[in-house]
Amino acid sequence: MQAANRVIFNTGIVYARLIFSLLVGLVTTRIILNALGETDYGIYSLVAGVIGTLSFLNASMANASMRFMSHSLGSGDSELVKRTFNTSLIIHFFLGFVVVLIMEIGGLLMFKYWLNIPPDRLYDAKVIFHFMVITTFVSVISVPFDAVMNAHENFLAISLIAMFGISVGLGIAFYISYIDSNQLIIYGFLVLLNQIMIRIIKQVYSRINYVECKIRLKDYIDKVLIRNILSFASWSMLGVSSGIIITQSKSILLNMFFGVNLNAANGIANNLTSQLNNFSASMTQAINPQIMKSEGGGNRDQMIRLTTMAAKFSVFLFAIFSIPVFIETPYLLWLWLENVPDFVVIFTRLMILTMIIEKFTFPITTAISAIGRIKEITIVGLIAISLTIPIAYFLFKAGMPPQTIYLVGIFISLLSAGVRLYYGKKIAGINIGSFLKTVVLKSSVPIILAAGFTILPFLFLNESFIRLVLTTGISIVASVVLIRYIGLTKEEFLRLKGIVQSLLVKLKLKKK
Repeated sequence: MQAANRVIFNTGIVYARLIFSLLVGLVTTRIILNALGETDYGIYSLVAGVIGTLSFLNASMANASMRFMSHSLGSGDSELVKRTFNTSLIIHFFLGFVVVLIMEIGGLLMFKYWLNIPPDRLYDAKVIFHFMVITTFVSVISVPFDAVMNAHENFLAISLIAMFGISVGLGIAFYISYIDSNQLIIYGFLVLLNQIMIRIIKQVYSRINYVECKIRLKDYIDKVLIRNILSFASWSMLGVSSGIIITQSKSILLNMFFGVNLNAANGIANNLTSQLNNFSASMTQAINPQIMKSEGGGNRDQMIRLTTMAAKFSVFLFAIFSIPVFIETPYLLWLWLENVPDFVVIFTRLMILTMIIEKFTFPITTAISAIGRIKEITIVGLIAISLTIPIAYFLFKAGMPPQTIYLVGIFISLLSAGVRLYYGKKIAGINIGSFLKTVVLKSSVPIILAAGFTILPFLFLNESFIRLVLTTGISIVASVVLIRYIGLTKEEFLRLKGIVQSLLVKLKLKKK
C-alpha cells in the first residue's frame, strides 16, 4: 500500500476506534456511576486524578520511544531496530519503578495531609490507589510494544486490542452493577486485571509478528541510545509539562479574578473542544510513523511532503466538525447541559479558533522531532506560550473581561505558528512560502467559504433541532465539495479516490 493510501486507511481505522471508544465510554461511565454511587465514583475520580498528575512523564517517554522506533525502522538497519526495542524496554521498566516509588511516597503524604475523603471510605480509597499504581506500572512497561506496532503502522491491531480492552471494561461495569459489596475495590482490581491482560496480548502479538521484539537485554542494550532517548524525552517532557502547567495557570487566573463559576465554564469548554480535537488528532497519529520512517531512511523530501499533507488534512478534518459546532454552540450546549453557565459559549468559540490556528503548523513539530533537534523549538515555544499568563494577568488587572485570556491565546498561537515555521525552515528545510501557499492558503479558502454557506440557516431560521441538523448537513456537504475542488490538488484527489475505490472492491469481494 502506497504511503498516502496507508495514511487514509489508518486514519479510517483510528476514527472507527475513536467513535467506538466514545460511545462505549459514555455507556460505561453511566453504568459505573450508577453502580458505585456518587461518593465512591468521586473517590475513584479523585484518586485517578492524583495518578494522572504524572501522565506527562509517561507521555513524554512514549513519544520518545515511538520516535526512535520509527526512525530505526526507516533506516533499514535490523540490528539498530533490535537495540532500540530492547533499550526502550529496559528504560520503561526503570521508569515504571520510579513512577511507582513517586506515587507510593506521594500517596502517603496526600492521604495524610491533602485528600478530603470520608473516614469510613479511607481504607477503600487507599486500596484503590495501590491498584491504580500497579495499573500505571503495567501501562508504562507496555509502551515499547505500542511503539513497535505504531512504527509498523499496524493501527488495525492496535485498534482491535484497544477495542477489546474497552469492551472488557464495559463487561466489568455490568458486573459491578450486579454485586452488592466492596464494589469500589473489586472494580479497581478488575481494571488492573484488564490492563495486565492487554499487556500480555500486546507482548504475545508483537513477539509473534515482529522479529525485533525478541527480548535479549544483554545483547542489545545500547548506552548511547539510552542517553539519546532520555535526552529527547527530557525536552519532550518539558514541552508537555509546561503545557499542563500553563493550562492550570489559566484556571487559577480565572479563579483569582472571576471566581469558581468561571472555572466551571472553562472546564466545560475544554471538554467540548477536546472531543473535537480528537477527530483531527487521529489523522496525525496515523501519519506520524511515516514521517519518522522517511527521515530515518534519509528521505527528507518525502518527510516534508508528508508533513505538509498532515497539516492540510488536520485542518480539513477539524474544520468539518468544528464549523457547525462553532455556529450552533449555544444550542448544542443547551441540549447537553440545559443550564449553561455564563461565558461557556464565547470560551468554546474562541478555543475552536485557537485550535484551528494551531492545526496549520503543528505537524511541523513532528518533522523536527523526526530529525531529533527539538531543544531550540521547545525552549522558544515555551517562552512564547508562557507569555499568555503575564499578559492576561495585567489585562485582567486593567478590568478586561474573562474572554480576554482566550484572545491572548489566539495571539500567542499566531506567534507560535511563526516560531514553528522559522524552525521548520532552519532545521527541516521547509520552504515557508511554499508551505503558506500549499497549506495555509489552500486550506483557508474552502473553510471560509464552507462557513459562509453553513451560517445561512443560522441567519434565517429560529434556533431548533431542525436548524441544527440543517446546519450540520450543509457544513458537511459544503466542506466536502469545496475541499474537493479548491483544497485538494489533482494528485491528492486521485490518491484519495484510489484508496476509496480499492476499499470498495475489497468490501464487494468479502460479500461474495
